[in-house]
Amino acid sequence: MEKILNFRDLGGIETADGRKVKKGLFFRCAMLEEASANDVEMLKSLGIKLVFDYRNPEEVPEAGGYPYHEIGAKRLSFTMLKGKDKLYRLQKQHNITRIFSKVSLDDIKATYRNLPFGNEGYQRMVQALVDEEVPFIQHCTAGKDRTGVGTAILLGILGVDFDNIVKDYLVSIQIENEIKKRAATQIPKILSKWLYKKFGLLFRVEKALLEAALEEILKRYGDLESYALNEFGLDGKKIGELRAKYTE
Repeated sequence: MEKILNFRDLGGIETADGRKVKKGLFFRCAMLEEASANDVEMLKSLGIKLVFDYRNPEEVPEAGGYPYHEIGAKRLSFTMLKGKDKLYRLQKQHNITRIFSKVSLDDIKATYRNLPFGNEGYQRMVQALVDEEVPFIQHCTAGKDRTGVGTAILLGILGVDFDNIVKDYLVSIQIENEIKKRAATQIPKILSKWLYKKFGLLFRVEKALLEAALEEILKRYGDLESYALNEFGLDGKKIGELRAKYTE
């Protein structure tokens, strides 16, 4: 893609039994507002049916420019950060107050631990999987955290082991490098150093974050099968059917 960051097809990722996720069905990326005309044409050619937008309202640019209507897809928007989540409270703070805030790795881990449970966005995404509403895209602002957990859930259902899920997740390191480059051209160097000292972890991609989500799933449910059944209504038979349908 020319302007859409962190875009990729999940097809080709190997499952634990040696099969591969089918190509052209599941995509992930960062925000779509910056899409170029060529990007829009590419998205149209993919036949996207649904766009899962995991951003909170505060993150959506007021100027609009969202191209989902141009690509013929239906946009489904979900508020993923809420309540006592540190990242949610940071969004709600006044700009002046935010300057004096700081985000730690534990703050972000807490977000990852909360995301997999009672999450309407992920539940609707899994329902799209069951109902064959594909191809679809999952995205948030940078396409790495909320999208990363949603992608991990999707790949886990399709039989991809955790190591390969992490490999895909770590590809999103590109977003950190791109944000650094953009910051370097838009704000003074001294301010960019200050920004990354206080908020740099928000742009990071760390294996430990995804591990925190998995650990919480196992803590609450004991195993992934119980998680899939209780959170998404998927029993072993249905999971087998989905794997047969979406892998090759």
